Amino acid sequence: MLRISRIAKNSTYSSRYYTATGGVLGVGSVILLTSAYNDNENTNTNTNKVTYAEEKAPLINFENAKRTESIPSRQTQIDTLSSGKVFDVLVIGGGATGAGTALDAQTRGLSTALIERGDFGNETSSRSTKLIWAGIRYIATACSALLRFRNVLRPMDAIDDFLSEFRMVSNCHKERRLLLDNNPHLTNWIPIAVPMDSWISWPPPFGHPVFACAPIVMPLVFKFYDGMSGFTCPASHIMGKSRAERKFPQLAAENAKYYSVFYEGQHNDARTATYIALTAAEYGACVSNYTEMVEILYDKNGKANGIKCKDNLSGKVFDVHCKSLVFAGGPFTDHMRKIENPNCKPAVAAAAGTHIVLPGYYCAKGIGMLDINTSDGRFLFFLPWQGKTIVGTTDRKGPAVSTHTPPEEEIEWLLKECQKYLKKNLGKDSGLEVKRTDVLSAWQGFRPLASDPNAPPGAPVSRDHVISENPDTGITFITGGKWTTYREMAEDVMDRVVKSAGFDKAGHSVTEHIPLRGGVGYSRNVPIKLVQDYGVSMEIAEHLARTYGVHAFDVLKEGNDDAPRGGKVLVEGYPFIEREVIYACKHEMAVSITDMLTTRMRLAFLDSSAAQEALPRVADIMAKTLGWSKSQKKEELAKAETILGGFGGPVPSKVKAIDSTHSIEDLFNSFDVNKNGYIDYDELRLCMKYYGSPFKNDKEAMDAFKFIDKNGDGKIDKDEFMNWWKTKNLRRIQTRTPSDTFKLSADKLGDGADSRGAAFG
Repeated sequence: MLRISRIAKNSTYSSRYYTATGGVLGVGSVILLTSAYNDNENTNTNTNKVTYAEEKAPLINFENAKRTESIPSRQTQIDTLSSGKVFDVLVIGGGATGAGTALDAQTRGLSTALIERGDFGNETSSRSTKLIWAGIRYIATACSALLRFRNVLRPMDAIDDFLSEFRMVSNCHKERRLLLDNNPHLTNWIPIAVPMDSWISWPPPFGHPVFACAPIVMPLVFKFYDGMSGFTCPASHIMGKSRAERKFPQLAAENAKYYSVFYEGQHNDARTATYIALTAAEYGACVSNYTEMVEILYDKNGKANGIKCKDNLSGKVFDVHCKSLVFAGGPFTDHMRKIENPNCKPAVAAAAGTHIVLPGYYCAKGIGMLDINTSDGRFLFFLPWQGKTIVGTTDRKGPAVSTHTPPEEEIEWLLKECQKYLKKNLGKDSGLEVKRTDVLSAWQGFRPLASDPNAPPGAPVSRDHVISENPDTGITFITGGKWTTYREMAEDVMDRVVKSAGFDKAGHSVTEHIPLRGGVGYSRNVPIKLVQDYGVSMEIAEHLARTYGVHAFDVLKEGNDDAPRGGKVLVEGYPFIEREVIYACKHEMAVSITDMLTTRMRLAFLDSSAAQEALPRVADIMAKTLGWSKSQKKEELAKAETILGGFGGPVPSKVKAIDSTHSIEDLFNSFDVNKNGYIDYDELRLCMKYYGSPFKNDKEAMDAFKFIDKNGDGKIDKDEFMNWWKTKNLRRIQTRTPSDTFKLSADKLGDGADSRGAAFG
């Protein structure tokens, strides 16, 4: 029988936390900061404040937690793992929670090891909405649940459920503040506007009639939300129609009554997760990616005392010994538990969410938007992120998988919801239409919803976290929770492990005082110093500072190229530079091309086509830095192409699956990505690229488009496409497999009367 602990900590912050908000900064300082936020929506103003870690640093005793910026190489970590050393704690799973657990354990003075079967944070932790949010939605859903008629028969249970949810959100507020205050190099505040287009909302949000009055009370709700954080966040406020039209010129603001603006945290989730793991390594934890548990080892009493694991790069299998074993696999936790017991009851109900990325002009600079009442009742965010617009998320139940590929119907649903808020075509050039070809990237991720394995069928799952220990094997697992509360989850599971294992030498958790890697000594002047010292552009300097913190200087010391402005960019239009690849290979355990383009540099998440374009150059740099052979480089390229091909892009994946059995009409429909009855210039250019025959340049593409567009209206209709096709004829179609895309090759274009147009070769 498993012992289950549902974690719900006291909603009152510790006295030391209140000292942080009132003792050093003082009430006047808090009021001054709040006023500054009202006057200036610079979302990175948290860099001006005294951080909680800096304020309380003298209280920390690091006798058993000495920190060094130098991290042993991955091979050194593997050698340590396989040396026969007995670790106090071995954590399986290198996402935010697992890495946080390793950091918490190591800084308590316990010898700790952490392994991850892929790259750090490459699953759930890198595929979020990029928000560090305290959970305004959960307050609303808790109220909605409390007011249900069925609770008349169970009033005490209903109140207990409500208070449990309320306590969870209170803890989220504390953790949000800690993460933002301690890590200004990785995080920022972001204002989010909620449009109110009527005074009564019907159908009501959250499916309860009482929320029909949401537009009237929303400003008060957000003030209450501010208060839950001790008013340490930027102050919520109301934005009028005229200001909203200036901020959001692309939105249909004319029908809005007003916009209610509140603030949440934002971060580069994969970088934060990676730096949690690397911070654990800085404190001496043995940390290794691409290392997978394949078997559990037991002593004569049936207690787990280690694992047999595999180095997924070399294929080497070896034993790792430990006193306590912790599973932290997020939505994949049950996969780990089945190695322990193939017949175990599920403890995780996974929920999938799809995000899409659109060009930056679809969102106002520095401010996002939230739709609290979509067509199916979900929350939907429109957020500026790294120069683009991220939209999400959907919510679909199903087993967790590692692939990024999102369902096309969910991409289309997100685009449809986006269109509701854009200005309609009321006259020439007055409207803005979001198109399928505007999707730069799309991906899916899975959230872990924790459940009691012994609960009756149909029992509710939880967004709070669950900790469970098997008394027979001594194995502990943690699952559920939210990105924001990863540190609290790590502290809670280690409190449990310390008590269960009797680790008398272990101290209390100190992670709320620890900035992550790159944060010690960071200030908002780092980008300026990078420009002054290395001559990089401000765009590149800001990118490096917000990605590496103070280690941005180390990045620019790598390589010996003499390119102007401090380094060569990998892809035009993006601030990622070649020196980042070298640095990540040498100092961050990056070992695959996929690592570089997904979790270390977020290019695949921002623009899947640009990531494909960067593949060859990244492969060249990594091959040279890591000493790959030609065959190994070819193998790594093939793996990367497969994984990057799973990301969504401007052309739906189902379009790419056309083969020679399709008719000309089918081909036209496949090129008509936006499904508006014609092919525009972008669709022709993109489809030619996806079908294996990209135009050499924009001029060649435009000449081909004009040749096919006989009536010159800027659109290729079905008759024009079919006439062109019949004239040029289908000469050859190469099909590797039924699911592969066919090859197209364009005849050279001449000028004027000699122009023959593009034909399929």
